Amino acid sequence: MIWTNKKGVALILVISSISMLSMMMVEFTFNSQINFKISKNFQNSLKAQALARSGVYFAMLELKVHKMIKDNPIVKQIPGFNAGMLDMIWQFGFIYPPIASKKATFGTGKEIEELTQKSKIDGKITAQIFDEGSKINLNDLENIQTRPAVIQQLDTIFEQKKASDEEFFRKYRDLRFTDLINNIVDWIDKDRDRVGGGDEESYYGRLPIHYQSKNTPLDTVSELALIEGFDDETIFDLLLPHITVYPTGGINVNTADSIVLLSLSPDFTEDDVKKLIEDRQKMGSFKDKNAFIKYCEEKLFKKIDPKLNLKTDSTIYSIESTGEVGGTSQMAHVVVDTSKTGADGAPQIVYWNMN
Repeated sequence: MIWTNKKGVALILVISSISMLSMMMVEFTFNSQINFKISKNFQNSLKAQALARSGVYFAMLELKVHKMIKDNPIVKQIPGFNAGMLDMIWQFGFIYPPIASKKATFGTGKEIEELTQKSKIDGKITAQIFDEGSKINLNDLENIQTRPAVIQQLDTIFEQKKASDEEFFRKYRDLRFTDLINNIVDWIDKDRDRVGGGDEESYYGRLPIHYQSKNTPLDTVSELALIEGFDDETIFDLLLPHITVYPTGGINVNTADSIVLLSLSPDFTEDDVKKLIEDRQKMGSFKDKNAFIKYCEEKLFKKIDPKLNLKTDSTIYSIESTGEVGGTSQMAHVVVDTSKTGADGAPQIVYWNMN
């Protein structure tokens, strides 16, 4: 009987040990899988960062080539040459692997596939270039001379949105948008007084995590979210595609979109802007500011505010490059200045952020 009990106890111990070992093995395997996945995700993240950087450098190469051709005196002597036509060099951006168009032959698609296999690049790259000169510069609000015109532009964007979006109108019909614009002025001007009277810190000092008004120009567009009223994502997102904070020297009327063009004159209608864009595409671009003003007066019968800083070329560009590997993506947001170049002729990097 004693022997039988001993055998039973031993059997229980063996079964218990095996169960414990099995549980430990399952946990070890699970942890190993988790660690492997974390390691793999980290590895993919590093690869995606590298691809995003590659996209930035390729975009910078496009801008370098664009500037070289545009500044070439021989090119300028070509009959009918229009510098605006060269913008297509950077407007296409960069995509890898390349995407065959619908009109491409079977052979073309096969060549792209072979190129992708030979390159051994494990991932995707998408890079886009945007002209910062096509946008409204918020820092122009600091200048008393240009301030009224910029306020009018920003307010036009807001009012146009109210007129075209019923839901937006219902939500913001009682909002005086000029008050929000004045908050930007208070943020960047040098004094501590609000435009409408009072202390600038009366709002920021009451916040859970309080801070002071900056009283210097904006360094990045994202800084706008710190300003009273622009923590509202709808308002922030409304302006975001159409504003800049970089020293562009004025709005490039050859690359400005319909919303920015509409803001150039309170007399402009949507039909005016539609015709303007159509004619701009036909002629290639406006030669200079005077040519644009003359067009508006003679073709659209509209006046342009002389205090607006307008130009027909650009030197500040932003690049958004995304690298993707195994479902993990990284984006680089970079701003470059083509008027300043390094020893290799590449534009100078003004701002770089990877996330």
